[in-house]
Amino acid sequence: MRVSNKIHKAYKVHKVTRLLLTLCFMHFSLVGFSQNLDFVKKNFKDNVKGYKKAVDSIKKGNSYYDMGAHYYRYAISYYLSAENFYADNAKLNFKIGKCMIYSSQKNNAAKYLIKAIKLDPTANTEAHYYLGRALHLNMYWDSAIREYNTYLQTLTPDKTMEISDVRKKIEECNNGKLISQAPTRVFVDNLGTTINTKYPEYRPLINADETELIYTSRMPASSGDKIDITDGESFEDVFVSHNKNGAWSTSVSLSAPVDTKSHDATAGLSPDGHTLYIYRTNQNGDIYQTQFANNLWSAPKRVDDKINSGGKESSLAISADGKVIYFISDKIGGYGMGDIYKTVLDGNGKWTDAQNLGPTINTQYDEQGVFLSPDGLTLYFSSNGHNTMGGYDIFKSTYNSGQWSVPENLGYPINTPGDDVFFVAPANKKHAYYSSNQDGGSGDMDIYMITFLGPEKPLYISNSPNLLAGTSNIPDVMMNGAVTVAASNKALLRGTVVDSETHKPLFATIKLVDNKKNKAIAEFTTDSATGKYVVSLSSGINYGIAVTADNYLFYSANIDLTDSSHYREIEKDVALQPLQVGSHIALRNIFFDFNKSTLRKESNPELQRVIDLMKKYPTIKIELSGYTDNKGTQAYNLKLSAARAKSVMTYLTTHGISAKRMTSKGYGADDPVASNTTDEGRQMNRRTEFKITER
Repeated sequence: MRVSNKIHKAYKVHKVTRLLLTLCFMHFSLVGFSQNLDFVKKNFKDNVKGYKKAVDSIKKGNSYYDMGAHYYRYAISYYLSAENFYADNAKLNFKIGKCMIYSSQKNNAAKYLIKAIKLDPTANTEAHYYLGRALHLNMYWDSAIREYNTYLQTLTPDKTMEISDVRKKIEECNNGKLISQAPTRVFVDNLGTTINTKYPEYRPLINADETELIYTSRMPASSGDKIDITDGESFEDVFVSHNKNGAWSTSVSLSAPVDTKSHDATAGLSPDGHTLYIYRTNQNGDIYQTQFANNLWSAPKRVDDKINSGGKESSLAISADGKVIYFISDKIGGYGMGDIYKTVLDGNGKWTDAQNLGPTINTQYDEQGVFLSPDGLTLYFSSNGHNTMGGYDIFKSTYNSGQWSVPENLGYPINTPGDDVFFVAPANKKHAYYSSNQDGGSGDMDIYMITFLGPEKPLYISNSPNLLAGTSNIPDVMMNGAVTVAASNKALLRGTVVDSETHKPLFATIKLVDNKKNKAIAEFTTDSATGKYVVSLSSGINYGIAVTADNYLFYSANIDLTDSSHYREIEKDVALQPLQVGSHIALRNIFFDFNKSTLRKESNPELQRVIDLMKKYPTIKIELSGYTDNKGTQAYNLKLSAARAKSVMTYLTTHGISAKRMTSKGYGADDPVASNTTDEGRQMNRRTEFKITER
């Protein structure tokens, strides 16, 4: 199998790690140790001063060690100070190795645990378990299994929880052996020091066009130096960074009212990027939402009780149309710890009772960090169940025929034996983002970007004897086949909405409709300060796009992605016309059969928008105008355009709009808006317009 340069590099690093561990085994097998001496005064009569300093360091380390795993990392420096005085104490080596497993120094843990076992094989039977953990985290699968089995033999039958834990970890190692043998073709890159610090960074959220990253950090910010005593870290705060010219800017805290003196963590982002969901520890853990308007985030409000419960709700994902929410909860009645639930917006605008997604998705363990693809058909989440290779792995499940498929592990090197959580992706499907505590990071958890390479292309070799001349200078990646981006069936629609006269940004609503199904798909809003919007579109749909704002004529566009199979980016700036005499728009989603004046059913959503506007502003009068391209005779075009305009007027009349408020007229090929020399231009000229004649 050919792999990319970066994956080659990852393999080399992994091979070096394995080599170092192998050398450790060889070293401790071939050489002996000094006598295992306890830290008591009589054993160090020749250096009482050094002994007292070492004992003091051990006591300080123990004060953190006794506080639990979250505090182990603080004990390491004190234990190493004592180890520097005397290195051959089994208990000290065990504690150093154990603590390192829970820190950013997990790669160094094995050598201390090996030494502890060699110095005193009977001192602590847990040493084999933690040596198994150290080897497991370094993907030393077979050796880890051996140590786990050694520890398993020491457990009595009544230790059911411990036995279950060890057997699961052995299963994870077996999963890891299989998964790591077929790496996924991706690059996995740390986002760097503008995002990641020595503190944990996690829960990334990305907007549709990949220009804004919102995430959670434990660095001191709004919470100041206040520490959560349960884990020894600063309270969680929400940070934001912007992508400028391909680089992420230095992050800043969202501050009040989003960030408080307690925990505030990212939980989800609406498809338009204007609604941020955050997690707070109130009432066991609830989700709140805040709106972005006028360059400010509003005071967060607790979301509906159909989502929040007496349990802990930690993250959610909302569908493109805003009518379905998937969320994580550990409330009573689930299959394990955190489970994924679903709630739907009913016809009265109320959220239905949440439904558990069931045992295909949820396990007896913990599911976290749910994310939904824009088309609503792929669910991504993290779990420490299923066929994880250790800790939390990222999985995906697809919706088909009313059911979610068996979750699929995203594979190595995306997933590691550590924790890999909170997967999110922008519209383009070239990248994804997630948090991981893998080797080489800045701190405990860092945020990484995944770049999908797609299927490998085979090397084409010609029969020409000169083709391969000089191939020694061809880069490896070219010799291995071109790196390709994963195929995408999405489109990104973005632009700015302004007033047509003043050019000032407008707060507007953008509605997406499936013209063929006459079905509303989604609704978004523009940024009230800038007028900008970003919308993710799926292929296979003939979209009607309507942009509306109070006291303005709506703007309509048609984007037909029925036959689209490649990712596209569509720029569409919109200038809305004030609702005044003379203002006019083209109704781009009015459709007729060829050479006929019969309205096609795909026109219904656009016609309904006209009806709604006429009812909202009952004093306006309009002219409906029909236009054609320049094909055919002038007389024929005038007749056809007049008949089409009349058809629209008739439809509006039969749906409650008074005929006295409307006139219709056909203009044939007059007043073209584009060239008639191209198919695209002629299509634009074949249109129905709406003009205000009185208000």
